[in-house]
Amino acid sequence: MSADIVQIQSGDDTLVCAFIGPMNAERCNQIQKQIEESIESSGLPVIFDMKEVEFAASSFLRIVLTVNKKVGRDRFQVVNVDPKVKKVFKMSGIWDALKLEG
Repeated sequence: MSADIVQIQSGDDTLVCAFIGPMNAERCNQIQKQIEESIESSGLPVIFDMKEVEFAASSFLRIVLTVNKKVGRDRFQVVNVDPKVKKVFKMSGIWDALKLEG
């Protein structure tokens, strides 16, 4: 069930996607379409909250890049990133390319 993987909440000025558990290839495939549809229908800036994530596979990095391309770097944030996950972002070059903070 995708609610066990991501909780998507739309506020007045942002769309928050709070991820839960490891973001491996199988779990990413289950939620990618839902995330993209939510982002397209909301038209809001997007926040990926990674507080509950201790592992991110390359499939998740693909989702991050896709969302960044759709909404633009100035309307996209990734927050509460575990140091192990941040290391994956940095090793791939995505952290600096997207100018993520934290």
